Amino acid sequence: MSLDNIQLPGFMYPSIFKNNLVVIQPKNTIKPLKKEWKITFLGGNEKKIIFIGKDNQNKFLGDNQMKFLNDLLSACHLTMADIAFLNFRENNAFTYQDLTEQLSPKKVLIFGVTAQELDLPFTIPFFQVQNFHEQVYLISPPLEEIQQSKELKKQLWNCFQKIFNIQKQK
Repeated sequence: MSLDNIQLPGFMYPSIFKNNLVVIQPKNTIKPLKKEWKITFLGGNEKKIIFIGKDNQNKFLGDNQMKFLNDLLSACHLTMADIAFLNFRENNAFTYQDLTEQLSPKKVLIFGVTAQELDLPFTIPFFQVQNFHEQVYLISPPLEEIQQSKELKKQLWNCFQKIFNIQKQK
């Protein structure tokens, strides 16, 4: 019998390797590290409505897109105090779980950011209202693209009427 093939019972290992054993926890018992950073946003988030966009040149939005956003909010009887606007580029490490933990959103309106970038477990076409974990999601093209197209504005407005319970004008 060779020393290379000796098998010891498990209870003997701690006594033989007192100072050399490493305890490896099963994956489900390892606690992930908490992120210490906070998502930065513009607005007051009073009504827990999150707008997410992606602007590569500004901290939040350029002047034209900001005016367009304010016009959208006014049409929905909302103000910047009611929402939180996030620039995905400025907060590029967040996921929908981070949003839920830090901002407790009821509605998440996404402009020019994909579901995969937010780590959402689903994909939906533009302008489809989707309920998920007691939250409402909408994904659409970037604000500047919507701003330049009458058809995209119309599609967005139809979704906003559903999301914010806005009565259609006759």
